[in-house]
Amino acid sequence: MAQIPFPRSSLPGQQAGESNGRLLNCFTEMDAEQPTWRPVQGLVEFANTMKVTPRGMVVKENLLYTAQDGFGLTVTANGVVTLLSGALSGANPVTWAQNNKSPTPDLICNTENGSFIVTSSTITSFLDPDLPQPNSITQLDGYFLWTIGDGRIFASELNSTAVNALSFTTAQANPDGLLRGTVHGQQFFAWGQSSIQVYQDVGTTPFPLSPVTIIPVGLIEQWAIAGYEPGWGGPQIFVASDGTVRKLNGYTPEVVSTKDVERAIHDVSNKALLRASVYVEVGHPIWSLSSPTWTWEYNNSTGYWHERASSNMTRWRAEQSALFFNNWIIGDTTSGKLFRIDEAVFTEDGNAIAMTLESGPVKNFPARIQVASAFFDWTTGTAPLVGSDDAVNPSVSISWSHDGGASYSGALLRRSLGTQGQVSKQIRVNRLGLSTQHGMRFRLVTTSPIYRTFRGGSVNAASRGPA
Repeated sequence: MAQIPFPRSSLPGQQAGESNGRLLNCFTEMDAEQPTWRPVQGLVEFANTMKVTPRGMVVKENLLYTAQDGFGLTVTANGVVTLLSGALSGANPVTWAQNNKSPTPDLICNTENGSFIVTSSTITSFLDPDLPQPNSITQLDGYFLWTIGDGRIFASELNSTAVNALSFTTAQANPDGLLRGTVHGQQFFAWGQSSIQVYQDVGTTPFPLSPVTIIPVGLIEQWAIAGYEPGWGGPQIFVASDGTVRKLNGYTPEVVSTKDVERAIHDVSNKALLRASVYVEVGHPIWSLSSPTWTWEYNNSTGYWHERASSNMTRWRAEQSALFFNNWIIGDTTSGKLFRIDEAVFTEDGNAIAMTLESGPVKNFPARIQVASAFFDWTTGTAPLVGSDDAVNPSVSISWSHDGGASYSGALLRRSLGTQGQVSKQIRVNRLGLSTQHGMRFRLVTTSPIYRTFRGGSVNAASRGPA
C-alpha cells in the first residue's frame, strides 16, 4: 500500500506533470498534526440591497453602511435595507471612516470622485477648499486621515470634519506617491508603490502624526490589501509591488505567497482589478484575493493556500466584507445581495459548492505503477433524512490520470458518502490500470450539501518496468 499525496496548499503548477495537487473550494485543517480537508464556508443571504457592485462597507453604531454601485444604504441587524438620499458617485471600491465625536460620530465615505458625509438618511458632498482630491480615508484617535496621490497626508481637526490647510505632511522617504492609508495597531500606514511609511499620533499641531519607520516595499495597487478591518485580529496582508503576497509581522513584510499564487498575480494585466477581503469563521482567519478570473485564499492560522470558485464561475462571487453583530457579512458581485458567511452551510445562496481535491502523483520514476485499488477516507453517514437526492444520498466522483494530469479518466460516481448513519461506508475504486512514468493522480469532486471531510487516501500498487 502507498499513500496518495494530497497537498496541504493548492499547488496546481503551470503544465501537466508539474502539479503537486490542487485544492479548490476546500482547505486543510491540522488536527493533532494530521491534515483534514474541509469544504469552504457557505453563503447565506443576509439582505438584498437590489443594487449591484459591492464597493465597501462599515459598521457605525447599530447599522451596516454599504456602498453598492452609485448608492449608499444602511442595513439593520435583521437585514432591513434603507436607501439613503444622495449618491456615492463612482464604480470603484470605497473607503470609510468615522471619528469619535459625541454623541454622534461623523461618517465619511471616500470614492474616486471625492469624499462624502454620510448620515443614516442622507449623503452630501464633502467640500473643503483646503483638502485636495483624496484617494482614501481612514481614522486614528478621532482624526480623519486622507491620502493624496502626490504623497501628502491630510488630517482633520480632532473629532471634526474641519481641515486646516497646514495640517498635512508628505510621505517623502520615497517619491512614489500614495495609494492608500490604513490604520492597524493604533498606527497609520501610508502605502506607496515602493514603500510603506508608518506614523503614530503624537498630538502635535497643525498635523498630529509623527513618522515611526519606513518599510522598504510597496503596494502593487490600491485594493490589494486587507487585514485592517475591525474584528480581523490578524496582520495586514497585501500584494507587494514585486507581485508577492506579504503579511506585516511587526514591521517585517514576510512573504507568504507560493509560486502558483505569484504566477496568477503576474498574469493579471490590470492589477487595479485585484480585490482583497478578510473574514473569520470558526477559528479560520481567511485572507481572500480575487481577480476577474480567479480567487486564491490564505489561511492565516495554518499558512496554507486554497483556491475558490463559485458555481459557473472561475472565481468566488464575493468580495468586500465587514464584521456585523458577530457575523462576517460580504458582498456579492453577481447581485445586490449581502451574504453571511457560515461554516455550517454547504451551498452559496442555494448553489452547489464543488469541493475538489487533486492529488500529487503516486509514482516510482522511471518505473510505471499498476494500481489494483484506491481507497479514500471520507467522513460518511452525515446525510439528512429529507432533502434533495444529492443531500439524502450523497456522492463523490473519482477520476484518475496516467499522464501527469494532462487528461483524466471519465469520473466514476460513487454514492458512497453514506445515507444517515452509514458511518462504515468505504469509498474505493478498482482496476485502475498501468500508469506512464508520470505515475497516477486522482481527482475527487463532491457537490453534496452535507457535512463531509476528507482524511487522505492510499493505493494498492505494484511497480512495473519503464515503458
